[in-house]
Amino acid sequence: MIMSFISSIRTRYLAWSHSTPLPDLSESAPPVFQHWHIFDKSSCQWAPLVHNAQDLGETLSPISQTPNLRLLTWNIDAFGDRHEARMEGILSKLQQMLAGGNGPDIVFFQEVSRKALTCLLQNAWAREFWISSEADETNWADVPFATMTLLSRARFGGLYGNPSSNPEPTSPPTAAVSNGSFFLGPVWRVKYPSRFNRDALCCDIFWNRTTRIRLVNVHLDSLPIQPNQRPRQVAIAANLLRTAGVGRGVIAGDWNTVTEEDLTLAQKNSLVDAWEHLHPGEDGFTWGLDGKGDPFPPGRLDRVAVLGIRLVDIRVVHPETLPTSIESAGERTAGDSKEAVPWSDHSGLVCSFVLVGATEND
Repeated sequence: MIMSFISSIRTRYLAWSHSTPLPDLSESAPPVFQHWHIFDKSSCQWAPLVHNAQDLGETLSPISQTPNLRLLTWNIDAFGDRHEARMEGILSKLQQMLAGGNGPDIVFFQEVSRKALTCLLQNAWAREFWISSEADETNWADVPFATMTLLSRARFGGLYGNPSSNPEPTSPPTAAVSNGSFFLGPVWRVKYPSRFNRDALCCDIFWNRTTRIRLVNVHLDSLPIQPNQRPRQVAIAANLLRTAGVGRGVIAGDWNTVTEEDLTLAQKNSLVDAWEHLHPGEDGFTWGLDGKGDPFPPGRLDRVAVLGIRLVDIRVVHPETLPTSIESAGERTAGDSKEAVPWSDHSGLVCSFVLVGATEND
């Protein structure tokens, strides 16, 4: 009881100090705030940015652009071989999508291994075009894999300030968004009850600096172990959305829906399941299509659920396979290998949505 009270007080303090509305997280560890990062060419490293919450209160002229975004979520498989080559394949797919005009503005990755993380952070295209929730293995200290979030530098504008102006990593420089209609908010993790030490990677973004949208990247507990932790995990994530100003946001990722109880978790938490809303009656499977999913049949393990947002489209992005012989990022595979390696054992989801009721007075 005392520990729960202390946790609640700490959460309230963090909410106040970061100007970020948070629910009572007494059943979870207090949120751990972290930095956004962009790659700084002068220092040749990913540099942390301090977000100034006061900047978000500035009054701006109305922006005529449509407040639309496209989000991709993908479990990229931390257990498969050739982590670097598979990550390079997925990044090349994102490049192709963007070149075709249907690429994501937001990327949620789950099951990012240390090798895959290093590969992404060293990728020249990622360095140039993306803002990252991670710059190193800090959040991998107690787990073999973790989640990470990327935001498009094109959609979220340029950044004021020189990210290398302060060399102290514990006191990073302040950077604000200079243009574009979407703006960076804080980013943090919430450790919810989990047998696997998993968390929800949360961030707030702002339309026209006034309308808050909360994004929650989840990798719910795996396997049909009882008692089932997934209902509580989704409830905590949904509660995070409801406290975000007027209650507007997205929960997406690997929901690990492997029991009957899991199938209706979105509806039980008054969320809209994007696939069911836009493709009622269609399978939308993201797992097990290769026939290697035993003991689980093909299923819709990966999901997108929203609150206070108008859904436009959602589609499945299936993984391609690596060549049977390749050298990539220091990886070597025997030339006579006959087994094709897929980028992941999961398919990804790309979901487009538009903000509703987004005004300067939200």
